[in-house]
Amino acid sequence: MSQNYTAQSAETGYYITSTNSDVPGQTVATADGNGGIPEGATLTFSKVVQSPSTVNVTIKGINGLYFPSTLRSSTLSNLGYKQNAASGSELIWSSEPVNWQVDVAPASTEFYEIIPASGQDLFWVTGVQIGPIVQVRSGADIQRKENQWTLNKVD
Repeated sequence: MSQNYTAQSAETGYYITSTNSDVPGQTVATADGNGGIPEGATLTFSKVVQSPSTVNVTIKGINGLYFPSTLRSSTLSNLGYKQNAASGSELIWSSEPVNWQVDVAPASTEFYEIIPASGQDLFWVTGVQIGPIVQVRSGADIQRKENQWTLNKVD
């Protein structure tokens, strides 16, 4: 049974969003959620996420597309980033469903991690200036918290 959620970054307060006009190959967007839940923030997970269980799901936006089946970068070999990967790759919407693993974050009861099928963490940089770029580093610092999300059910 599928369930709708919003996914808000614990680090930045930004939400993963989509629009009805998104097309395959388009960058997955994020929007500032510090003033409230932005339009298009509802995501459909193919299964209900129940803490503390791990669940494998597909994740679909309001556009009916999935994220992602590929990343835009010649430096990546699969869905996940290597530990010290270079920055600059973007998650893109896809018409092909992909399985993601959703876990409760280590030492947390309120945050979740979304992990690609490759088993490597998904990192998002959700800054206003640089947009929704998937990135392991911010300058010299690794942003490990970027893969921690608050998932809230939407009825």
